[in-house]
Amino acid sequence: MSLEISKEYLSTFNRRIQTQIYNEIRRDYSFPRIICRTLSELFNSYFDLYFSSQRKEGQIIFSAVSRDVPPGVPVEEMHLIPVRLTLYEGDDCTVKNQQDLLDKRITRLSNEAYVQGTLLTQADMAILLGESTKTIMRHITELENKDKLIPTRGKWKDIGPGVSHKKRILELYLKGYEYTEIERNTKHTGAAIMRYVKDFSRMLVLTDEGFNDTELRIITGLSDKTIQEYKDLIEIYSTPDYQERLTQLRNIFRKKTTHEINKEPTLINNSGGSKK
Repeated sequence: MSLEISKEYLSTFNRRIQTQIYNEIRRDYSFPRIICRTLSELFNSYFDLYFSSQRKEGQIIFSAVSRDVPPGVPVEEMHLIPVRLTLYEGDDCTVKNQQDLLDKRITRLSNEAYVQGTLLTQADMAILLGESTKTIMRHITELENKDKLIPTRGKWKDIGPGVSHKKRILELYLKGYEYTEIERNTKHTGAAIMRYVKDFSRMLVLTDEGFNDTELRIITGLSDKTIQEYKDLIEIYSTPDYQERLTQLRNIFRKKTTHEINKEPTLINNSGGSKK
């Protein structure tokens, strides 16, 4: 499928290895254009097949912090992983609006880093994209308001005042997204998403029963920040539009509690029945 390239970016888009091969074959061998184009596409497909694990055009190697590094670890003690990040790809030339282009690059870089086992900071992306951290922060906020999750170290590790990934995942669930959709959109495993949903369902029922913050912290083992985020969600989504989802969540916790109560040993009587 051919890409619709804006005229102002056409020169940039054509500066690719495939174009270089095409031009050299045509200049050195004077083959017809169709032959040159076919050969350049063939060579390029072999590059992808045999060297796809290596750095491609527009990519750099960047040392990012491992996803396993907890908050509070000094920089000199952080486990760093070299990752391949795509600063430029051909599709970038199809984006006419510079703000949309920055959104596209923020999304791409953060997700490429996450897939390779790391998390970028907003400062990382600011340096890589030649923008201020305030600009990066503003774009991430706007993307998250559109239900896009941008994995950054600050959000994923709940560092700083930003909205945590737990809250964003639960917002998607409350808005009617299913586990598979949330998993695809957030790059989180289904098990992690289910754990957040269960924690939230427990918070929902305990809040209904009138437990205060101190009691909630002791019972759930959640941090003050997480408890406040969950309480904010309960307040925001306690409207008729979301009652069906909230009822499902309440039932999740109550069914789990009932199951644990019913796990008492049973005795087999002589008639083949059972009794508590």
